Amino acid sequence: MEGLLERIRAARAKVKQLQADRAQMVAAVEASEARAREGGREQEVLKARIKELEQENEVLRTAMASAKGQEREGTKEKIDELVKEIDQCLALLNG
Repeated sequence: MEGLLERIRAARAKVKQLQADRAQMVAAVEASEARAREGGREQEVLKARIKELEQENEVLRTAMASAKGQEREGTKEKIDELVKEIDQCLALLNG
């Protein structure tokens, strides 16, 4: 009879350990899901920023094309800067 009681105690201890393990796993899954949601939001923000930069880039290209013959070094630098920022955003999205 004592052996049976010992096995029951061991089984109860194992059940408690499994419950604790499950609780930890549930917490880990919830944390992972939260990180995934945050990553999705960040991705959407970056996509919106890329779209804004592309629109601004197009405006600058149009302004540069309409001002033929004028010195537009500042505009070219701004376009280069915007292209670099777009590339960085794309790298963040792909990374």
